[in-house]
This record gives sequence, C-alpha cells and structure tokens, in this order.
Amino acid sequence: MSRRFPFLCVPQAVLQAALFAVLLACPALAAMQAEPVEFKGIPFGKEYEPDASFVCQLDSEEGLRCTRPSDELRLHGVPLKTLSYLFMYKRLFTVDMEVDGREAFDTLAAELAKRHGKPVKTGGGMLSYVGKEVDILFYYDANRRTGEFSYVFKNLPCPVE
Repeated sequence: MSRRFPFLCVPQAVLQAALFAVLLACPALAAMQAEPVEFKGIPFGKEYEPDASFVCQLDSEEGLRCTRPSDELRLHGVPLKTLSYLFMYKRLFTVDMEVDGREAFDTLAAELAKRHGKPVKTGGGMLSYVGKEVDILFYYDANRRTGEFSYVFKNLPCPVE
C-alpha cells in the first residue's frame, strides 16, 4: 500500500514508475520545431481568397475544397497522389495529401522529422506534430496502401451568428 497516497491501493514503486514513464514521454509532447506558416505560398491564419488558378467546389456551408492544377504534386521531394486545400472563413484551414505506398509514406515521414522533430504517436497508428497554430497529422492505411497527411490550422476564427 502506498504510504504517501493511502487512498490508493497501489504500491509506491508502481506510482513512481508510472510518473517516470510520463516524464519520459514529455519530450515527445514538446512544441513542433519549425512550425509551418504557409503551404506552397498560401499563408495559414491570414485572409486568402483562392484565385483563378484554383478549381474549387463548395465543401460545406462555409468551406471551399480546392485543387490547384499548377501545383507540383511533390512535397519535400516525395511524389503526391493527391493534394487539396480546404478554405474556411476566407482562410486556409486544411491541406490534405495522399502518397502511394509504404516507401513514399516512410520517406515523407522522415523528411517531416528532419524539419519538425519527433512526432507524437496517438491512437490508431496516427502520428502528429502539434504546433501553436498548425498541426500535422499523418498515418498509413495498409489496406489502401496509401499514406495520408494533413496540415490543420487550428485557430480558425468562428463568426458569431
């Protein structure tokens, strides 16, 4: 029985080991290194209207899902299968990409690690980088043999109705 925490029926050594494990995990929770402020010239967090170089369709009441045919379908040298942008409230909200195969996924994940540090592992095999304004989420879908990457701007202003 724990002497410091008599209400817990857990040996103190177990509590100390759990606390040590949490402390070891803290570096993984550190802020993302070199947080992106833009994606292919489109700023996160600033008003931006997709121009005529984009092909857009209404994605929801407030959002436009767009592609830009002039975009090179590569990120950090890795070929992309798809690349799309979601604009909400006249701001870039998400960038969604897919890559074909495990090798392309691992290569892009390694390039992101060079730029942003070690990702945080979350449930379901998802990996993420957590920034102040932008998060990067990614995972590999073995059934589809496709890697999915998303950049998400998380400080989107929500208008008051």
